[in-house]
Amino acid sequence: MRNEGKSVDEILIGKMGSVRRAPLPPGFPGWDAVATMKWEEIVRRAQANEPGFRELRKLLSDKRFDK
Repeated sequence: MRNEGKSVDEILIGKMGSVRRAPLPPGFPGWDAVATMKWEEIVRRAQANEPGFRELRKLLSDKRFDK
């Protein structure tokens, strides 16, 4: 996968700024809190159904937000 080994900040470099305006569920820590997390941790936490991480994984892998 193209995001393997990258942090959220590194992935966001290749995304449009509008991805940060996407609504995230209540209780999600926010973009600043996940900025240094690696892609693999996002995927692991999404698979564990932690609040907001499934949406975050979807946003970061969505090609509609690519530059």
